[in-house]
Amino acid sequence: MSDLNKWLTTNIEDIPEADVSEFEKKQLKKRILGQRRKSPWLKNVALAAGIAVAVSTTAFAAFPSLASQIPILQDIVSYFDGDELIFNHFSEVAQPIGLEETSNGATITIEEAVYDGTSVTVAFALQTTTDLGEFPNADGLLEAPWTRGSGSVTSMNKVNDTTYAGMLTMAPNFLWKAPQTIKLKWAPESFTDMETGAKVEGDWEFTFNLNALNSVKVPVNQTVDFEGGSYKLDELRLTKLSTVLAMHKKDIDEDRYITDWQLVDNLGNVYPMHFGTGNESQLQFTFETLDPQASSIRIEPLIKRIEHAEDDGVPIEATIIHVDLR
Repeated sequence: MSDLNKWLTTNIEDIPEADVSEFEKKQLKKRILGQRRKSPWLKNVALAAGIAVAVSTTAFAAFPSLASQIPILQDIVSYFDGDELIFNHFSEVAQPIGLEETSNGATITIEEAVYDGTSVTVAFALQTTTDLGEFPNADGLLEAPWTRGSGSVTSMNKVNDTTYAGMLTMAPNFLWKAPQTIKLKWAPESFTDMETGAKVEGDWEFTFNLNALNSVKVPVNQTVDFEGGSYKLDELRLTKLSTVLAMHKKDIDEDRYITDWQLVDNLGNVYPMHFGTGNESQLQFTFETLDPQASSIRIEPLIKRIEHAEDDGVPIEATIIHVDLR
């Protein structure tokens, strides 16, 4: 068995500063929304023009597995099916957080979270007597210092008349090298039923740290050429949560070409892209973790030539890259 397989079967970084164009923001939103089959819960997709934020020093009482003390909530992730979870292996690698705060009679509990060196995912619960419908919208981004710009997706499911399970995923653009430990702040301002307008407002604020998961780097060092430019694929970063493809782009007109990516392993498993972050030249795209039995993958660019942001585009040919994982 290879070292990679041994590592993947055991028990249990760098996008510099830059603003993305409005067109890229629209395309990222379109990609994220396009991945979901149950769109009603995906009410909040935000791309923040980020600035460095100071982490609050507010103190909280920390308790292990607070959400598990809520009788109906034994496992927040269990209230989301495979189509709703961005990362299917979240519970296997998540770090316990155990923070709780009440404001205006509504209580938020952060149960656990995970940081893979590229993105952060947080599981939380909301208890309120206000009926917020089946899929409430959360207003308030997850923030990290020394970042500029981030894609954020919040999903919430109603558990019973007073309890909602939530998942929050954020992909920051770090100004420098991705840190081994990330400091996070979440200060949601309100939760809203987008159909009726019913709203719960409060003064919640959480700060906590997450350690990055261990990763294995697989060099790629190959180029994808197509009629509109080229992508230089640098490496794959593999963790037990996700797979991240890092690359550079060159001479690509973002107003004419849009690219999605997928991975296909030698076992036939297909891994669609979940989301991407980046700047004018450097990009990284995140996928589900690979099957530990896979020995190789194909990196397939899905490139379309477009005339405007709402155009579905015309597929064009591009180089497919093969990578040996062993």
